[in-house]
Amino acid sequence: MFPRLVNLFQLVVALAALATVVLLFTVSPSVAGSGSPDVVEGTELFQSSCSGCHGAGGEGGVGPALAGGLARFGSMGEVVRFVSTGVPGRMPGFETRLGPDEINAVVRFVWTDLAGR
Repeated sequence: MFPRLVNLFQLVVALAALATVVLLFTVSPSVAGSGSPDVVEGTELFQSSCSGCHGAGGEGGVGPALAGGLARFGSMGEVVRFVSTGVPGRMPGFETRLGPDEINAVVRFVWTDLAGR
């Protein structure tokens, strides 16, 4: 009787583990809630201001890929400064085109959704 009970318990644990793994792959968490104004604004700003060089999904093009990581930056603040000032001859600065809140929204979108941080 005891070995059967142990086998049944092992089966239940195995099924629970399998269900957990399936749920981990099917449920994707949202950082700020996919419908939040910040996410929507950041997505729209990226599409209108950045995707022409960095690709619609951040896969790169004229500009480098943003999807999958921003390894050279240690914080969102560094990315905000970079996007604001740009790099002469490589990337325009956006501080004259977008307001501080807009730059923060697009950087938050790139940092969390595209780079996966």
